[in-house]
Amino acid sequence: MSEGWKEFAPYLKELARGPDSLQDLDPTMAREATELILRGVATPAQAAGFFLIGRAKGNGPGELAGIARGLLSLVRPIEAPGDDPVVAVAGGFDGKLRTQNVGAVSSLVAAAAGARVVLLAGEDIPPKGGRTSLDALRNLGVRAPQTHSEARSSLADDGFAAVSPRVYLPELDGLRQLRREMVRRTALNVAEKLVSPVPGARMMVGITHRRPFLETMPDALRALGVERALVFQAIEGSDEAPLDASSSLLLVTAEGDEDVKTSPEDLGLGRATKAEVPWEGEEAEAESLLGALSGEAGPVLDLILYNAALRLWLADEETSLAEHVSRAREAVSTGAAHVLLDRMRRGAAVGGG
Repeated sequence: MSEGWKEFAPYLKELARGPDSLQDLDPTMAREATELILRGVATPAQAAGFFLIGRAKGNGPGELAGIARGLLSLVRPIEAPGDDPVVAVAGGFDGKLRTQNVGAVSSLVAAAAGARVVLLAGEDIPPKGGRTSLDALRNLGVRAPQTHSEARSSLADDGFAAVSPRVYLPELDGLRQLRREMVRRTALNVAEKLVSPVPGARMMVGITHRRPFLETMPDALRALGVERALVFQAIEGSDEAPLDASSSLLLVTAEGDEDVKTSPEDLGLGRATKAEVPWEGEEAEAESLLGALSGEAGPVLDLILYNAALRLWLADEETSLAEHVSRAREAVSTGAAHVLLDRMRRGAAVGGG
């Protein structure tokens, strides 16, 4: 048996204290421990113990930032030429089960309206193993995830890319079986949302539960040096902010946090509940998304416009959210969003996808 476990033992010993003295690891130790796990130095038993103890006690912002830094240390970066901000969009990498995925099309619409968006999503990620934005793109005929070189070119040419950890962080992807055996979500399910392969990207992060993540994620993002981020309670923890006035939206900057409150009516949109966008199969979802891209009015289009506007606003804070809704609507009504979709489809055909 390899002696690598001895190198990891001090980190587990520091973390696995008695119930009356459990505390977060120092961020530097959390980063080092994560790197050892990703590099396969820690045994599966040690890695599982590390993450499950963290789940049991809760992970504070410093520890989360440390774990995210461990992930970032092995990321294969995707360079985005130019000075315009890139928005990295991440929700639950383990997907959805009950509702349509509209986030991918929201990102396409935002790109068609002038933003630069990189969509981050998982594939068969435990514990849920649900349907992700990548599935929605594939059902529309788009190659997803893109390869590293495809993503770089697509982001440069079209302002849009869609990637998974298999592309930019294969060491994390290699932990899928371990995560499956741990059964529960752990800090990995949180930290992976904080990691962008595009250096300096602004972050749009969907969460499932308001507490504790609406309290810990902002400080973790600031500790990671993210310039501007939006953290929100999402539909099934995805990358989609709901349009029923129930979501908590928090704008995160270096100066502090700001609650973002707006009503759909103020944006010229109708309210849309989860019950109005149920999952009814792949073909039905693709038909619904294509209908919205063709301008078909209804809750799906309203959700797409709202979420596209949030992406645009995160990149361009000088323009109001209402104006960004108008920009997103114009990208749909003029056919620009559909043109971008067709370009992405042709790219998939050329690449053999």
